[in-house]
Amino acid sequence: MPDFRAPGSVSSPWRAARAFVDSLAGKLLGLTLAAVMAGEAFIFAPALATFHETWLRERMNLSQIAALALEGSPDYAIAESLEYELLTNAGVLRAALQREGERVLLLEGPEAPPTQSLITYDYTNAGPAERFWWAFETWLTPEQRVLRVMARPRFESGQFIEIVLHERALKRAMNSFARSFALLSTLIMMVAGGVLYFALTMLFVRPMYELTRGIERFRDRPEDVSIAFPRSASADEIGRAQRAAADMAEQVRNALKQRERLAALGAAVARIGHDLRNMLSTAQLVADRLSKSEDPDVRRLAPRLERTIDRAAGLAASTLKYGRADEKAPELQRVEIVSAVEEALSEALVGFEGVTMRMEIEPGLTAIADPEHLHRILDNLARNAAQAMLAHTRRDKTLLARAARAEGRCEIELVDHGPGVRENLRGRLFEPFVSAAPEAGGTGLGLAISRELTRAMGGELELTRNGAEGATFRITLPAG
Repeated sequence: MPDFRAPGSVSSPWRAARAFVDSLAGKLLGLTLAAVMAGEAFIFAPALATFHETWLRERMNLSQIAALALEGSPDYAIAESLEYELLTNAGVLRAALQREGERVLLLEGPEAPPTQSLITYDYTNAGPAERFWWAFETWLTPEQRVLRVMARPRFESGQFIEIVLHERALKRAMNSFARSFALLSTLIMMVAGGVLYFALTMLFVRPMYELTRGIERFRDRPEDVSIAFPRSASADEIGRAQRAAADMAEQVRNALKQRERLAALGAAVARIGHDLRNMLSTAQLVADRLSKSEDPDVRRLAPRLERTIDRAAGLAASTLKYGRADEKAPELQRVEIVSAVEEALSEALVGFEGVTMRMEIEPGLTAIADPEHLHRILDNLARNAAQAMLAHTRRDKTLLARAARAEGRCEIELVDHGPGVRENLRGRLFEPFVSAAPEAGGTGLGLAISRELTRAMGGELELTRNGAEGATFRITLPAG
């Protein structure tokens, strides 16, 4: 049996007993004992009532046999001593028979009381409730009563036979029967209850105890891999709970490992943050010089380069804050979707030769969003789509961006013609460090960051289509 003491309790008898009473095993034991007592009561009451009626009918049968002996004598004449012996053997004071509307006195002793002072039990028309009541009345009342019992005769014709007898002998017989029956039936019920309790403990209580202890230990030391939950093959609720707990522990440990990796990534980014800012400052100076170039193409591209460097600097600073609760809230405003999508995709597809873009956007469509956050989301999705299409052999390498208003929401979809997302990654696609294209060298943070930014603006990012013909990502935002 498992140790049901509460965790951290001292090994005193009182606390151990209290812990057992509060445990599932203690409650099951109490329920088993209550069931044993209830079963004992249910079988004891009918048995006592049956014994009561059977004992009285035996007295009637003996009285009838005595009456038959009397009828066999000439003119019903027998010696007084023989009549007394017949009454004594039958255990009655008087015996009479109702036959053809006439009451025939069969035997009567000198101590027989008058009929008016007797307690009458009439079994000729008695129901089950009366029989139960008469049995317990006899068992619980004093011994001084005299009974008049009537029932249908067994050995000869007649309406009924009645006997008069002292209740004392019946009460003593019932007490003896009750002690013997209660002892034997209680022993049988206790054995059956013990077997049932042991079976339920092994089948239900012990697995629940082990599951509970495992959960408590895992709560205190979730990183301890020595704490394992049993994976039961049972199809019942306990087996399902054990398997669910094992899956939960594995997921929590994986999440802890990912958090450790995020912490390590944050530390690494913090170490290179200073040098990265210096590099971006140098790039900013070069962009300023380029903006003064006499070449018109250079002057035209220089502002875009400056904006890209500014975004890179902001991204380097915000990466350190990834996952923190105090990350800066988005600055929501009305954003024109056409210009936001065109600018983000134009910058994202630079360097992806052969990938073109096509837009199908509802005219005048606006959304309530943070322009910088929306740009980062679109940039991440567009780069992922371009990498997927370049890695695929399909000729069509067009990235389709479409947007429309639907039920008060602005829906933006990016449709690519790549190989799609692998099925084993779909459930974890938006988790940190889960890359849809690890061969492209991605860190697996782009989609996680994009979904977080989308939800911060009151929207949602989801994969709505996936297959060999490509993938579709949908951004849903409040419409402007």
